[in-house]
Amino acid sequence: MDNVTHSLAGALLGQMGLKRVSRFGMAACILGANAPDIDVFAPLLFDVDSIAFHRGPTHALWAPPLLAAAIVASLWLLDRAWRPAGARPFRAGPLFLATLIATFSHSFLDWLTTYAVNLFTPFDRGWYSADAIFIVDLVYLLLMGGGIWLAARRERRGLPRPARPAWIAAGLLLTYIAGNMGWSALAERRTAEALRQRGIEPTLIVASPPPLAFWERNMAWRSANQWGGGDFGPEGLRLSLEVNALRLDDPRLARAVRTQRRVRSFIYWSRMPIVVTVDGKAYLSDQRFYGAIRSRMLPDSVRQAARRASFLVPLDPSARP
Repeated sequence: MDNVTHSLAGALLGQMGLKRVSRFGMAACILGANAPDIDVFAPLLFDVDSIAFHRGPTHALWAPPLLAAAIVASLWLLDRAWRPAGARPFRAGPLFLATLIATFSHSFLDWLTTYAVNLFTPFDRGWYSADAIFIVDLVYLLLMGGGIWLAARRERRGLPRPARPAWIAAGLLLTYIAGNMGWSALAERRTAEALRQRGIEPTLIVASPPPLAFWERNMAWRSANQWGGGDFGPEGLRLSLEVNALRLDDPRLARAVRTQRRVRSFIYWSRMPIVVTVDGKAYLSDQRFYGAIRSRMLPDSVRQAARRASFLVPLDPSARP
């Protein structure tokens, strides 16, 4: 999920009442809601690749208490150094709990996207996803932004229960999330049924919501040695007749895994790795992000641009993505 959405999520939690627990309450909620993305700076400090490290350790379920504690400690130092007259009391315990909730919201929102999160690293190498929400979602932005604005306006006017609009927005947001999770689960179940009717046993199916059209799903499926796609929406399931080999036994991939850290990092991150040929060159890619976006809500030029921006890792020494 993008950091504007994470910031809005933190602000919404603050407007729901968490900002009132202590001085710096709102700041702590917004900082906590963004804190796990500190891992984007890891490649600048450590010998790691972003694609393998991002949404890894700082997004794991054991990380929020540590991140929340660091935020509260920093704000405590700020409170000690700068305390205007009449400032709200600094209450470390309640502020830690508020920050912890906000920090957990980050991993939760990221888990909802198809990009996935490594929730249990280093104890489990698996990447987990609800396959429910696109990385940038307009409904999210409208609900959270509206709830924050209405709650703030109610507060400024001195009206009773100023947090009520924020709570309503949060309830609508959770309902929207639950509906999308159910819709993706239905799409994946219908796809599995259709594939089995064709004599194909799927090992993984991912329903990806495209931009803007939250009611549509771009389907990606794979068996032990094949992969394919399709679309799902209110009109039903449309599976593509095109079926491709995974080609994970390509000797160029084996050689690249031995010699290129970038390839090893991609394999570690990828839930649906495939080997494809583009302009006569072999590339490692991921099914979820390979090819054009299949959504009629977007202009054809935008949909085709996604094909050119696909995740492509060269396997031939002379290839360039």
